Amino acid sequence: MANRHQARESALEVLYAWHSAERDEGMIPDLLNSRLQLEERRAQDQQYLREAVYGVLGEIDEIDQLIAGAIRGRSLRSVAHVEINVLRLAVWEMRNRLEIPYRVIINEAVELTRAYAGEAPRGFINAVLDNLARKLRTEEVAKAARKGAR
Repeated sequence: MANRHQARESALEVLYAWHSAERDEGMIPDLLNSRLQLEERRAQDQQYLREAVYGVLGEIDEIDQLIAGAIRGRSLRSVAHVEINVLRLAVWEMRNRLEIPYRVIINEAVELTRAYAGEAPRGFINAVLDNLARKLRTEEVAKAARKGAR
């Protein structure tokens, strides 16, 4: 079975490199190929990796607007590159991969943050995505709240 967690790790690495290189989309194919060649990632869901990277890039302006509206008191420029790209990936998933529960998306984002940015920003990532889930997955969040109230 293809591993989506590994695909998310690769997607984050590609998005981070792209962001750090002045957003040069011409480098995306080479970045993807380098991630697909990694021996330790041979089980990754290759199709999901491609969909995620190109999906984020195709919706980058809308995704960044959503994030900017959810990071109360901060500008996008003040958010570390790793963190903003974790958020971008998670927001893309919340918008486009409705079969994945929002709690799974948030958990994966927090795990990626822990692995790539450390413990400190985990609370920030969790709070921003929780806020966005209420906006992007209104019914799912309400249903989970009702279920938790029982």
